Amino acid sequence: MQGMSCSNHNKRQKMIQLTAHRKSLLFVLIAFCLSFSYGCYYLEDKSSPSEPNKGQIALFLNGPDKVVDEITFQLAAIDFIAENGTLHELAVSQNEISSLKLKGRQVLLSEGVLPEGRYTKLKLVIKEATVKRKDQTSRLALPPDGTEMPIHSTVRKGQNTSIFLHWDAEGSITDGYLFSPRMAVSGKVPELSTSLVYITNEGSDNVSVLNRQSGEIVTNIMVGKKPKGITAMLAGERLKVYVANSGSNSISVIDPTTNHVETEVPVRFGSGPAGIAAVRVSSGKELVFVTNFDSNSVSVIDTSTFQETEKIDVGKGPVAIAADPPVEKLLGTRFLSFDQINIIRSFRQKFFYVYVLNYYSNTVSVVKMDLLTHRSQEVINIDVGWNPIALDVDYQKGKVYVTNYSSDKLSVIDILQFIKGEDENAVSAINNVGTSITGVISDPVFDRLYL
Repeated sequence: MQGMSCSNHNKRQKMIQLTAHRKSLLFVLIAFCLSFSYGCYYLEDKSSPSEPNKGQIALFLNGPDKVVDEITFQLAAIDFIAENGTLHELAVSQNEISSLKLKGRQVLLSEGVLPEGRYTKLKLVIKEATVKRKDQTSRLALPPDGTEMPIHSTVRKGQNTSIFLHWDAEGSITDGYLFSPRMAVSGKVPELSTSLVYITNEGSDNVSVLNRQSGEIVTNIMVGKKPKGITAMLAGERLKVYVANSGSNSISVIDPTTNHVETEVPVRFGSGPAGIAAVRVSSGKELVFVTNFDSNSVSVIDTSTFQETEKIDVGKGPVAIAADPPVEKLLGTRFLSFDQINIIRSFRQKFFYVYVLNYYSNTVSVVKMDLLTHRSQEVINIDVGWNPIALDVDYQKGKVYVTNYSSDKLSVIDILQFIKGEDENAVSAINNVGTSITGVISDPVFDRLYL
């Protein structure tokens, strides 16, 4: 799988045991993000310029279901041949292919941009192939002109086309010595949005769509430049996926029923969008909050008009962002008293909080939003550890957990203290959790934290 939800960082996972049962997954998982309240951001900066009149293409290879003899081949080049006979070579992402290592798996063979138009053939140039039978490895003869196969695919401007090869390894050797790879070609397969995971790929300007049951990529979606944060929310009665594009200063809106970008919303009041969170503020009314890393602000976008309604100044280098989930999340909590639940419910009748991690100022900006006007009422900055980078809202406990990349402390924010106006008592810490932690998920059912 490419890069996540959040994507391209190695994630260390540690578990802090607290008590009981496992939290159910959200119906659409967004990489390592909590879909309805959490925005991911990574600090790596990779550019991949888009080109006019061109589209993206991605070539995947699905391995065989069974393997008798291990076949290995070295892939030297991949050529796409246009309808007019023009040949376009793309870089090879995976050079060595082994049927044994690829069994039941999927790899990306190549990804790049091509001029828009129809492509009728795919050519694989193979420089070496071997077969291992028992303990003996033998070299196989190769087709002198490479291996061509029909594809009949159309590359469209500003879109991604995904092609999938299904390798029949056992049928790829003829006469016992000639390697002629037998591969079936297919385009993307329609998938139910409830089974999909969406992963931003900052280096290739697209979002990968993963079937969480099979563990395979089903398609890629071309978005803006350097996509970072990603989140999801029901817009009216329809689910939408929102992607923050730091390189093009925009938000891509994806319809997961078609896996196409519906619109791209420019971010006008800030620069360097990174983290993103979506909140339903009333029936049929949603807001999207976007951290602007380069301008130290948060943009508020009304999803009914896709217009920015407010710019909120926060700390330096705002990265991740989260918001209070629906108040119904308090149902069945065993961690808060009846009085504490009523305090939160009373507050949520008029307000909700948005939490912004400021990487360079080592603070969290807690933004108090008015439910009636949809405007910010107050911004309180509180100190946490060094370089806060990820957060999670555990509403059943009334807590926000913050990982600090350059510290071994996990900061814990008490939401109830904020509601009471006791900001100075709102932050505590869990020590010795390790450094360079890039994510956190709480599990109120099992009573655990995963870092």
